[in-house]
Amino acid sequence: MTEPTQVVHIRDAVPGDGDALAELHARSRAVYYRAGGHEVASHPDEEYRELWRKMVDDPRLAVLVAAVDDEIVGVVTVDADEVFPTRAPHEKRVRLAGIFVDPGQWNIGVGTALMARFVSIARQADAVGEVEVWERNSRAIRFYERHGWTRDGTSRPGPAGAAYLGYVHLP
Repeated sequence: MTEPTQVVHIRDAVPGDGDALAELHARSRAVYYRAGGHEVASHPDEEYRELWRKMVDDPRLAVLVAAVDDEIVGVVTVDADEVFPTRAPHEKRVRLAGIFVDPGQWNIGVGTALMARFVSIARQADAVGEVEVWERNSRAIRFYERHGWTRDGTSRPGPAGAAYLGYVHLP
């Protein structure tokens, strides 16, 4: 007998989601940083929770949550005001600030559903998507590449002596 497919619903974050998003983000990043040899807290402190509450309320950000049976299992954050011209004439970009899935919900389509929503947002803006990925997060790199993202040659310093690498997704 096959296991039933879980339906992933994407919706806008609401003010009451901040604490759950802080907890989800802390769990997710603790797993991928640990896999890359860097330790971070897996439980958010009050300051971290307040940061997520403010992000949910920030009109410059689009914070979308993925839910399965009303449980928040993923989040994508888009800099809504970051559709901006680049050095290339007539090119606009929209920034994927972060996409995170609860580690207990990996491999059921949550990340793919969130990515599809981001790509839709970028296409509606006729913009190139951009994101930075920690170079030791091989799981995320494979995910982005599988969804059509390519390296753009940029990088900036990151934790544990590993860089954040720039990726783009063409419309």
